[in-house]
Amino acid sequence: MGIFLEFKPKNDGMDIERIHRLQQKMEKRKASICSERAVLFTESFSATEGEDYVLRKAKAFAHVLKNMSIYIEDDSLIFGNQAARNFAAPIFPEYSFNWVIDELDEFEKRTGDIFYIDEKDKKELRKLQNYWSGQTHQDEVVRTTPERIVLSEKQGVLHRGGISMSGDGHIVPDHELILKKGFRGIINEAKEKLKTADNEEAEIFYNSVIITLEAALDFIKRYGRLAEEMAEKETDIKRKNELLEIGKMCRTLMEQPAQSFYEGCEICYLVHMLQMIESNGHSFCYGRFDQYMYELYKKDIENGVISKEKALEIITHMFLMNSSNNKIRPYGHTKFSQGYPLYSNLMVGGRKPDGEDGTNDLSYLCIEAMNLTSMAEPNFSMRYNEDTPDDLVRLAAKLIRTGCGMPSMFNDEVVVKGLTDIGIKKEDALDYCAIGCVETGVPGKYGHRATGMTYVNWGKLVELVLNNGKDPKSGIQLISVNGQDNTNIDYKNYDELWSAWEKLLKYYSDLAVECDSICDRSLAKYDASPFASCFIDNCMEVGKTLKNGGCKYDVISQSNIGPSVVGNSFAAVKKLIFEDKKLTFKELKAAMEADWKGDEAEKIHKLVKNVPKFGNDDDYVDYIVKDVFNSYLDLLPSYKTERTGKGPELSCYTMSTSNITSYVPNGLDVGATPDGRRAKSPLNEGCSPTQGTDKNGPTAVINSVSKLPNSRVAAGQLLNMRFSPGSLEGDDNLEKFVGFLKASVKKGIYHNQFNIVDSKVLLDAKENPENYTDLIVRVAGYCAQFVSLMPEAQDAIIARTENKW
Repeated sequence: MGIFLEFKPKNDGMDIERIHRLQQKMEKRKASICSERAVLFTESFSATEGEDYVLRKAKAFAHVLKNMSIYIEDDSLIFGNQAARNFAAPIFPEYSFNWVIDELDEFEKRTGDIFYIDEKDKKELRKLQNYWSGQTHQDEVVRTTPERIVLSEKQGVLHRGGISMSGDGHIVPDHELILKKGFRGIINEAKEKLKTADNEEAEIFYNSVIITLEAALDFIKRYGRLAEEMAEKETDIKRKNELLEIGKMCRTLMEQPAQSFYEGCEICYLVHMLQMIESNGHSFCYGRFDQYMYELYKKDIENGVISKEKALEIITHMFLMNSSNNKIRPYGHTKFSQGYPLYSNLMVGGRKPDGEDGTNDLSYLCIEAMNLTSMAEPNFSMRYNEDTPDDLVRLAAKLIRTGCGMPSMFNDEVVVKGLTDIGIKKEDALDYCAIGCVETGVPGKYGHRATGMTYVNWGKLVELVLNNGKDPKSGIQLISVNGQDNTNIDYKNYDELWSAWEKLLKYYSDLAVECDSICDRSLAKYDASPFASCFIDNCMEVGKTLKNGGCKYDVISQSNIGPSVVGNSFAAVKKLIFEDKKLTFKELKAAMEADWKGDEAEKIHKLVKNVPKFGNDDDYVDYIVKDVFNSYLDLLPSYKTERTGKGPELSCYTMSTSNITSYVPNGLDVGATPDGRRAKSPLNEGCSPTQGTDKNGPTAVINSVSKLPNSRVAAGQLLNMRFSPGSLEGDDNLEKFVGFLKASVKKGIYHNQFNIVDSKVLLDAKENPENYTDLIVRVAGYCAQFVSLMPEAQDAIIARTENKW
């Protein structure tokens, strides 16, 4: 745990030792499974058979909150638990359940994201199997999925993952509204709306909002009673008074607007945690914390209610409590999403809706809080622009230098342009935040799933292009380039190759959109979330849940993996076969089929490795990668979402390169590729260069990335870089890094994030994990404990180029 980057405490308002104890508890905790929610949810559903599904969800949520175990962590100023134990993952049987039963005895045997479960919980879960058989979201998706999509998954092109078996998440509520109205104010609004509701859907929605918010208020009061009971037994006077304060707070918390900065922080955490009890989606995010919390902070500072030290302590406790929550995924999907991630993004900095820079005290204090906690949650991000104060950028650089992987940095100018170009109002676009990893959207106005719908393996598409649409591994051919049912194809020129890419890209993108719609139609029922929906414009106005069109902006995207591999591969074919004529297409394919092994294949491997690679500021390949991006972006205007014309002011597809750890398992499905990549090795991550292929330093990398259509990738463009710790040591190197960050703004880089860790440390951590529980790394658009990752993901991080000045 760090101490302070620049903050200089003026008094003893902060208990650093207590923060350290709480941080150590979160760092050393072990993941487990909790059966409580599943049991209680099933009890409620069994009693409401035949009723509307949205109402049943609301009543089940209320039943869970009334009966689940609650506790208040020793030392913590913030309360609220998602499950019966710290870092225990609840089970959500309404989304998918067969895999839970199938893996009950395997959770502890995983090579990454290990979960412990006792026999009592196993027994409780097995009792529920018959009730949920055939009754889940996943069952509905399976029933309605056509064979062509199933076959595309067997090819390794499409992967549905979370959207076919879990909730959607990816929500940033309107925190300002919540803080100013409280739950009671929204309940009263729902009751008024109910009086004039003119359709059954709206009546059901408003009643469900009332049920869930009343349950949340009662839930809060349960903590109040618990705190007072604990205070009676507490012998430490300081802790006794804190518990009494919590008890008093809970009597009126959310029955009225937030009364203090402390209440505001508690409310933000509770809303976050309650959303995760309602739905097992992820990426429930805090949005622009420093903006909506500043008014409460300023009032309390001016009135002497708190000091900066106390505010920092409260923020730090709130950050730490995020690490008490957890989510379990099937082992197959876990490979796409490793490190127990929740993606609970919290963002600071950036311009306000009026265009002025919004940097304030809380921007700095949040960076200090992240330094004090050094945990993977919340996923911490910062917006910046040419008007951002130098000292805030420098403070962010100091935090990055510690090696915690945060904050990730977002360029206001590029992000805002991307959002306005797809139709977002300028003042809303200026208020954007990160939603999950690097997905961007408007807090309080976006619906579910800014990104992460169907995953599309572009590396596999390259393999199919080279084999006439037939997958060499499975033998499945859904589309042919030349109309023949075989793998034989010999392109005469680069234009023919590119035409084949466009043909297959459109076919599988069409399939992916169809897959999205199948999952979305099912989620409209099974992921109906009245609690989360009522905090998003325009759900309360139109009387609809988010999945049925209640949001203002319905902007979604898929995950497309491997654009750099595609560009590098096509560059190799173009140069060596069609321009320099050093190879024939047949010779290249033979070398790839041998995975570059054998005398002739090794000679060809040397040739392809020497062809320019993306990330080295070489126009030859950089513009091919740009073409790859544009070939997909040009398809998007023709795609519609399930909510088009059903309520949102804007409903469309855009692009994101946020693909979490999927570049590792997707690579396992792909044979050797023309860029020299070996079979089953990872694809590239986001828009980053393929691991180890960027040789000309960090400036060359951002020069290459700057040539991409970054502002068109309006749901988030992920760039991940690794620097050696020595590159940022000392004041001079720090200033070089600050200059690099500023150059990224001028170059139009959408987003950048950094690992500052030595390869030797990573290798030692892989061999001796017990010594490195504090090692946090940037995995993709999120951070995780390095030792929690599967070996394949660890190797992919180690393989990233370690940049030096």
